[in-house]
Amino acid sequence: MMLWVTLLSTIIDEPCFEPCYCEVKEGIFHVHCDSKGFTNVSQISQIWSRPFKLNLQRNSMRKLYFNSFLHLNNAISINLGNNALQDIHAGAFNGLGILKRLFLHENKLEVFRNDTFLGLESLEYLQADYNVIKRIESGAFRHLHKLRVLILNDNLIPVLPNYLFRSVSLTHLDLRGNRLKTLPYKGTLEYVGRSLMEIQLEENPWNCVCEIVQLKTWLERIPYTALVGEITCEYPFHLHGKDLREIKRSELCPLLSNAEIEAKLEIPRIPFSNENTWPTKPSSMLSSFHNTASVEYKERVVKPTKRSRPTKNPPTPRSIYPGINQPPVAGYQTRPPIPIICPAGCICNLHINDLGLTVNCKEKGFHNISELLPRPLNAKKLYLSGNLIQKIYRSDFWNFSSLDLLHLGSNQISYVQEGAFINLPNLKSLYLNGNDIERLTPGMFRGLQMLSYLYFEYNAICEIQPNSFSLMPNLKLVFLNNNLLRSLPTDAFAGTNLARLSLRNNYFFSLPVRGVLEHLTSIVQIDLHQNPWDCSCDIIHLKQWLEKLSSVIVVGDVICKTPEFAFGKDLRSLEVEVICPELKYSSGPSPALPGGDDLITGRSDMGEASGRGAVPLSVLILSLLILFIAAVFVAAGLFAFVLRRRKKLPFRKRSEVDLTGIQMQCRIFEDPPRQSSAGNTAGRLPDFCGFLSISFTPD
Repeated sequence: MMLWVTLLSTIIDEPCFEPCYCEVKEGIFHVHCDSKGFTNVSQISQIWSRPFKLNLQRNSMRKLYFNSFLHLNNAISINLGNNALQDIHAGAFNGLGILKRLFLHENKLEVFRNDTFLGLESLEYLQADYNVIKRIESGAFRHLHKLRVLILNDNLIPVLPNYLFRSVSLTHLDLRGNRLKTLPYKGTLEYVGRSLMEIQLEENPWNCVCEIVQLKTWLERIPYTALVGEITCEYPFHLHGKDLREIKRSELCPLLSNAEIEAKLEIPRIPFSNENTWPTKPSSMLSSFHNTASVEYKERVVKPTKRSRPTKNPPTPRSIYPGINQPPVAGYQTRPPIPIICPAGCICNLHINDLGLTVNCKEKGFHNISELLPRPLNAKKLYLSGNLIQKIYRSDFWNFSSLDLLHLGSNQISYVQEGAFINLPNLKSLYLNGNDIERLTPGMFRGLQMLSYLYFEYNAICEIQPNSFSLMPNLKLVFLNNNLLRSLPTDAFAGTNLARLSLRNNYFFSLPVRGVLEHLTSIVQIDLHQNPWDCSCDIIHLKQWLEKLSSVIVVGDVICKTPEFAFGKDLRSLEVEVICPELKYSSGPSPALPGGDDLITGRSDMGEASGRGAVPLSVLILSLLILFIAAVFVAAGLFAFVLRRRKKLPFRKRSEVDLTGIQMQCRIFEDPPRQSSAGNTAGRLPDFCGFLSISFTPD
C-alpha cells in the first residue's frame, strides 16, 4: 500500500508543459506535444527528472539545431514524425545518452551525414521511412553500437556506402521502396547477418546481371525466414518480374562458371551457416537487447496496415517484426502445428508467426485459377506469375480471403470481371504486370479497400476510366509504366493518397493539372520519363507544377519530343516565353501542387489566366470596352458643359445661337488678352478649334 501511495504521489507531482498533455502508461511518463505548432525544440522549456517519452509529431520544425535536446536528457523515446524536417545539424542530439527510440518518419530529410546521430550511443531503434533520403555517408551509424532496428523504406537511396553497417549489429533492416539496383558483398553484406532476423528488400529496381550474384548467394546462405517478400528483377527485360532467388547463376552470368563468378566477385566460399559465422541455436541469435526491450517494443509488433501513413499513434513499419517479442524457437520448429493443404503442383511454406501460407504456383502451366485444388487454408501470399491465365472471374478467389499479396504477373490476362477481387478484403499488394489488359474501370477494384500496391506495368492499357482508383483509399503506389496511355481522365487519382506513381514509357503529350495532378498531394516519387512530351502552350501548367516539386521527387528527365526547337531538351529547363511566345511571363498564382494550401489549380485553356501567363484576349477586349465607355462619358460631360455656358449668356437669344460647342469654347479662350510669349496655349487654340469644327442646331 505504501508503495502505491508513493507511486501515485509521483504521478501527481510530475509537472507537464503547456499546451502539451501528459500521462503515465505502464510506469513510463509520456509527454504528448503533437500538433501544437512548435517550430523549435527549445520552445519546450520544461525539464523532467524521470525517464519519459516525448511525442512531437505534426509540428512545424524544419531544422534541428546544435544542442536542441540538451535539456531533455532523460528522454528514452522521441517522435519527430511529420514535421517537414529538412536538416539535422551536427550535435543536435547531444545529451540524449539514454535515448532508445528515434522516429524521423514522413519528413523531408535528404542526407544522413557522419555527424547526424552524434550523442545517441544507446539508440536501439531508428525509423526514417517516407523521407527523400538519397545519400548516406559511410560513418553515419558508426557510433550507434546498440542499433538493432533500422527502417529506411520508401526513400530515394540509390546505393549504400561501404562499411555503413560495420559498427552495428542489426536484427531488422527495411530497405523497401528505394532505388537500389544491387548490393555488393564486400563492404556491405559482409557486415549484415550475424544477428539478422529480418531483412526487406522489395520494390527496388534490381538489375539482375552478373554483379547481383553476390546478393543472390548471400540470400541463399542466410536463414530462410530472414528474407521477407520477393526481390523482383527490373532489368534486363527478359528477367523483368522474376524473383532473383529463382534465377540460375548461369542466366545471370552466362559466360562464367560458378568458381569464376565467386572469384571475380570475391564471394566467400565458406558457408554462412558455419557456427563461426551464423549461429545455429536460436538463443544465440538473441542479444540482451531482446530481453530488456520486449516491453519497449510492444506497440511495434501490433499488426500494422502495410505501408499505411501514420495518423494519431506512432507509425508502424510496413510489416511485423516477429523476432522482437515472439518465442525464438518458433521460427525453427521442424513440424508445423497444423496440417498444410497445398494445391497440386505448387509449393507451400508455413509462416509460424501467423500460421499463414505462402503458396508458390509460378510457371506451372495453369490456364485458370479454378485449377488450384485443393484450396489452401489461410493463404497469405499467392504467386501465380508465369502461367497461361487469360481471364479473371469473381468466383476465382472464393477461398482466399486472407490473402495480402496476389501475384498474377507475366500471364496472358486480357479480361478482369467486374468485382473479380471482391473476396479479397485484406489484399495489400496486387501484381498484374506483363499481361494484355487494355482498360481499367472502377468496378475492377471493388472490394480492395486495403490495397496499397498496384502493379500494371507492361500491359496494353490505353484507357483509364474516371475514378478507377477511388475505391482504394489506402493506395500508395501505382505502376503504369510501359503501356499505351495517351491521357488520364479527370479525377483519375481522386480519393487516393498516392506516394509513388510511374507513368514512364507511355504516349503522353501533356498532363492536366486540374482534376488529375492536383490530387497527388502526398507524392514523393513520380516517373514521367520516356514520353513524347509536346512542349508547346498546353504544357505550361505541367511545367509549373513540376517546378514546385523537389528535384528528388521527379524521377529522370521530362524530355520534349516536339516542337522541333525543343527536341531533346528537359521541359523544366525551358523558359515559358520560349515554349509559348503568345504568353508574357508575369508573376501570379501557380497550378495546384502537392502539399500546398494557397495554390490555385491551373487549366490548359489558353483563354484563362494562369500563373506566369500573359493577359488573355478576353481581358484586353474588356479593357477596350471600359475605355470606350469612359470616352462616351467624357463627351457627354463636354456637351453638358457647353449647354451650361449657353445659359450664362442672357443678352443673346437662343434662336440666334448658331455656334458649335467647340467654337464657343474657343471664343471663350479668345476673350482674354493674348500672352506675348511664343508657343503658348492662347496662340494655339484657334487652330485647334478650327480643326474640331463640330456644330449643333439650337432648339
